[in-house]
Amino acid sequence: MTDATPALLAYLSRWLDEPQGDRDAEAVLWGRVAKVSEEAGEAISALIGATGQNPRPHPLLGNTHSYDDVVDEFLDVAITAMTAVEHAGVPT
Repeated sequence: MTDATPALLAYLSRWLDEPQGDRDAEAVLWGRVAKVSEEAGEAISALIGATGQNPRPHPLLGNTHSYDDVVDEFLDVAITAMTAVEHAGVPT
């Protein structure tokens, strides 16, 4: 991480919190943690699609995702987890 990373994460966290209004802070944190799991599931789905591990849904299509999709999902997991850490007030 660079010196600018904590400030960027704080900015992103505030931006994500804006639509939350007056929701309980713990509920918002649980939502952030759940979002990390959701993004991880999307990364797994993209990897399955990129490697053709589940031909059942689209037997004629072959691979349903690219490795670029997998990378994009990995990055979604990373940024979601990092903003959850910032939101929880955990020192980085």
